[in-house]
Amino acid sequence: MLATPQALPRSFWQTRRAAAAEADAVVVGGGIVGLSAAWWLVRLAPPGHRVVLLEAAGLAGRASGRNAGFLLTGTPDPFRELAATMGRERALALWHLSRENRELVRGELLDGGRVDADFLPEGSWLAALADGDDGRRQEEALAASCEELRAEGFDCEWRGAAAVRAASGSRRLGGAVFQPRDGGLDPVRLCRGLAASGGFAVRTGSPVDALEPAGERVRVVAEGGDVVAPRVVVALNAAAPVLLPHLAPRVRPVRAQMLATAAGERPLAGVWYINDGHEYIRQLADGTVVLGGARQQAADQEVGHLEAPTAIVQGALETFLADAFPHLAGRPVVRRWAGIMAFTADGLPAIGEVPDVPGALYAAGFNGHGMSLGFVTGRHLARRALGAAAGELFPGG
Repeated sequence: MLATPQALPRSFWQTRRAAAAEADAVVVGGGIVGLSAAWWLVRLAPPGHRVVLLEAAGLAGRASGRNAGFLLTGTPDPFRELAATMGRERALALWHLSRENRELVRGELLDGGRVDADFLPEGSWLAALADGDDGRRQEEALAASCEELRAEGFDCEWRGAAAVRAASGSRRLGGAVFQPRDGGLDPVRLCRGLAASGGFAVRTGSPVDALEPAGERVRVVAEGGDVVAPRVVVALNAAAPVLLPHLAPRVRPVRAQMLATAAGERPLAGVWYINDGHEYIRQLADGTVVLGGARQQAADQEVGHLEAPTAIVQGALETFLADAFPHLAGRPVVRRWAGIMAFTADGLPAIGEVPDVPGALYAAGFNGHGMSLGFVTGRHLARRALGAAAGELFPGG
């Protein structure tokens, strides 16, 4: 069998430029952040504003369509430990922003039925392991974090080990933080719903090769045809450094792996982060078990851009399922996959202006929390692109 050619030079005809199309704004990237930015641009701009979204492959083709579909407040890390790492003010800003994101997604898209994304508003659980020094540390940190978050006005509840075991059916779990307004959804249907309801033009199969200043506008050089606009938003997450090399030192690609089982009985409600988020699990309405994580079993190998599952991590996921949720184990695995997240050193997205290209903005590096931050970040990018006083999403960011 002949090898598939990779990155072969294009012909003269393929690179020859036709007259560029005109738009009022261009968004590069068809994941949750790019689609959200385009959606908000249409709503915040004057009527008739022409917005074009360019996507190299298909909508939600990368991380936005390869995650567990958690619409979550905060992060799986205990808030107390997150605050110690990035500072309390920035950690609180992240939690507030994710709560705002959740309410925006629910209010603008899900609860009114504008987008059908199979949303199950059954709450989220941040659960500790039951045993060992690490489990005790997790439980103590989560309980203290819940108390702090409640004092800050967050709607969260502490559930002891007995209540968690009753809700999960797992004797491997200790106490947990429960957030009743969170839930799970189909991330691909959410992204497609944004495109269908957005009022902007979508060009898939249109990789972008470069951004070039064009007077007071920006020329977006794309294989599907160039577009010129005064405002451009680049939302490529882990792939952003390919187009914007200055982001390479800041944005690190990290692989996440998942599996899904056959449908069946559904005893597990809600979405669950366990063991500081090292494992995460939910059941869909038909009982399909969706499980991800176990990256720590091969952390040095789970880097780069290869979206391929591995035997080590997939085996660890199956072992975890059998050990922690034996009543859900034994079902046939119907799908295994991987997706590439983008991590940053400070745990916060990198958002800013593209150097030497006035009128162009970027957002990348969502640290595995794109679904929890993407819609509100898209609104922030749209406001900035339109010249509004959007401020910074994070103090000192």
